[in-house]
Amino acid sequence: MAYLITQAELEPLTETELRQKYHAILSDLASRNLNIDDCPLAKITLQNILHVLAGKRRLKPLALCF
Repeated sequence: MAYLITQAELEPLTETELRQKYHAILSDLASRNLNIDDCPLAKITLQNILHVLAGKRRLKPLALCF
């Protein structure tokens, strides 16, 4: 992974797409026998994905329980 995906680029994605992208990056690193600490841009991208996911969860309305 030689590029950075910013939070602004991730915002339009759904939670499912964000999770898929997160796991795709991790599996790409694993397939190349790399650790997350070996790729600082990938690490930042994963942190951005987690940040956007957390924001989407905060904004999701809760269902009312009767």
